[in-house]
Amino acid sequence: MSLHDALALAQQEAQRSIDALAALVRIPSLTGEEAAGQLHIADLLRGLGAEVDITEPDVAAMFEAFPHIAQYPTHWQHDLILPYADLPTAPALEASGLADVLNYRGRPNVVGVLKGSGGGRSLILNGHIDTVTIEPSEAWTRDPHCAEIEAGRMYGRGTSDMKGGLMAALMALRFLREAGVILQGDVIVQSVVNEEHAGNGTLDLVRRGITADAAIVLEPTENQVFVSHPGGLYWQVAVPGIPRSPGARWQGDTQDGVSAIERLPGVIDALLEIERDYNQIRFNDLLEQGQATFSLVMGKIAGGHYETVTAGDLLLKGGAYFSGRIGSVQDVMQRFRSAIASANKRDRFLRCEPVAVSFLHHDDATRQPPDIAVAAGMAATLGHRGGDGTVRHGPFCCDMRHLVNQGGIPGIIFGPGTISQAHKPDEYIEVAEYLAAIGHLIAFIHDWCNTPSGSQA
Repeated sequence: MSLHDALALAQQEAQRSIDALAALVRIPSLTGEEAAGQLHIADLLRGLGAEVDITEPDVAAMFEAFPHIAQYPTHWQHDLILPYADLPTAPALEASGLADVLNYRGRPNVVGVLKGSGGGRSLILNGHIDTVTIEPSEAWTRDPHCAEIEAGRMYGRGTSDMKGGLMAALMALRFLREAGVILQGDVIVQSVVNEEHAGNGTLDLVRRGITADAAIVLEPTENQVFVSHPGGLYWQVAVPGIPRSPGARWQGDTQDGVSAIERLPGVIDALLEIERDYNQIRFNDLLEQGQATFSLVMGKIAGGHYETVTAGDLLLKGGAYFSGRIGSVQDVMQRFRSAIASANKRDRFLRCEPVAVSFLHHDDATRQPPDIAVAAGMAATLGHRGGDGTVRHGPFCCDMRHLVNQGGIPGIIFGPGTISQAHKPDEYIEVAEYLAAIGHLIAFIHDWCNTPSGSQA
């Protein structure tokens, strides 16, 4: 049997692929509650004849192996609740009293290995089973796990981010198998937990030494090829104040009550200065042409306790994406510390009661040449099949960073769906795009795994 037969089978059995995705979307698998989804994936892999491994990530071992990039586990109900001034550590997690909710008990990774006949290149297909919260639930116009199809779109949490990509890979392998296609190289399917706001699922597989000649991270790219992605940082600043009522704010000519809110403008200016300074840096890089070097978001603010008392504290939280061209994520973290230190120095009150900056999550950027073999191979596949074969720099962080940076595995991001649908009410995926991804993956897997190992083509 041939590649042609597998592609024909996928086209004939399109409804089966749609039903398979719908079944997965109907299984809630929010971050921290991935077990049911993972059991379903394990059953699908066994049906493909894969050797299946189900193992919970080892938090202490990850921190020991990768102290600069390992993160605290997260849970959608307890998300980003343990800030750190320098780096997260296993002892700090244990001392926090939060280890009972921030852990991987009952949250295993699932890895399925489909052994090749020998001599071909191996391939990792990586996807995360966890999805973000459905909140605000009242903003959905349909059940978040209904997998309802309307006007060619399947709706539901995780359709784009990223059950569509994960199921496209599984169905591609299904049709290759049913068509009798023999692959020479091994295919390793990784369904990981806690990609959202941690990345520890994939990081633990890297720690365990699971490797291949290349990897595809099946995040939503609208079936385009991304070879690199920015770094990311979630940060917070705590601004102090002195609470006083209007009658006690002034003692004669001396100001006694200081609102944290009135100290905020200088802090905001210092943060925006980081963005301005980084975006003045110019690089001659065609891959990232047209993309900002640094993007700062101030997303949430809370403070004070009563309208007629100066706010005794204030917490401002946000995030940032940055090009790997400007340095490491640790360099960017230090830039935040320096900026806040300068803001403290410029403000008479803050010199004595300083603003504190801390972090909630950090991602390293990934940069690879656009002509690496896996990118060139997928670009050629898409070109032959009428897709977009342009190799691009991705606009979002994802688990590719661990496979490439920590694992030394060349990788690309490729999958159906769009990042614009991620994390929002009424998330959807274009069904036609999902079906097209199955065909693209069938063709790529066939060609990649039947090319001799060690080939640079």
